[in-house]
Amino acid sequence: MTTPISYEICYMLDFRSLREVPANCQRIYFGHETCEKLLPTFDEIGGLLEISEKRGLGLTFVTPFLTEQGMEKVLLFLEKLQSAMPRSGEIVTSDWGLIHQISKNNIWTPVVSRLIAGQQVDFRLVNTTERSSPAMLHHLSSCTLMKNRTAELFRQLGVHRFELSNVFQPMTLAGDQPFRCSLHVPFVPLTIFRTCPEGLDFNRIKKPCHMNHCSQNRQRWQYRYSKHAIYCLHNALYYSNPDQETQLKRNASIDRIVCHDEM
Repeated sequence: MTTPISYEICYMLDFRSLREVPANCQRIYFGHETCEKLLPTFDEIGGLLEISEKRGLGLTFVTPFLTEQGMEKVLLFLEKLQSAMPRSGEIVTSDWGLIHQISKNNIWTPVVSRLIAGQQVDFRLVNTTERSSPAMLHHLSSCTLMKNRTAELFRQLGVHRFELSNVFQPMTLAGDQPFRCSLHVPFVPLTIFRTCPEGLDFNRIKKPCHMNHCSQNRQRWQYRYSKHAIYCLHNALYYSNPDQETQLKRNASIDRIVCHDEM
């Protein structure tokens, strides 16, 4: 996958198997997008912080939907992180409560997660866009939270960035909004499970959960009603869309590309 040099190039890294950071990386995304049990503790990210400091890379901490226990874990983590890293970073949040906590306590910079941005992510929608009405086409190609009625709220909370998935249908983002956008490639999250599916079966669920036994490799599932493959990683399902040029050419507000491991 090639990435244009005119964009900020970022990589989502797994702290459990920290590989060599690519030479073109300008910012490290770390944490976990879909499971709070897989969020790191402060002691587990020493190597990642060392790389960031040595190379002068930006840091973006990614968080999932949170329970009360998860919220406590994240806030304790951020308190230690802010003490160790006085320079400002970003926190991608899928939780409205965490956005308010970040804003109220002036903890780094809040970013709206792609899980709550309001994109239509069903890969079957690309087959309906040609015969959709203008109103429906606008709905399918936009983000529900990136609207005028929410812009002022986000400004008050200190939000200036949205994370977006590289969906199949062309996105049309309002050019007059004060937000910058990050495009995640190539994987688009379809759904998140409360617990992890076992093997390749939707119906068998693992009862115990232990992060050290959690596979770091995506499993390829074949959806029998579509030519598109589905990928399972931890407690979420994704599809892959490596074509980033379509979205980049249409949307000037996208100034960052976040690359996910294609294994």
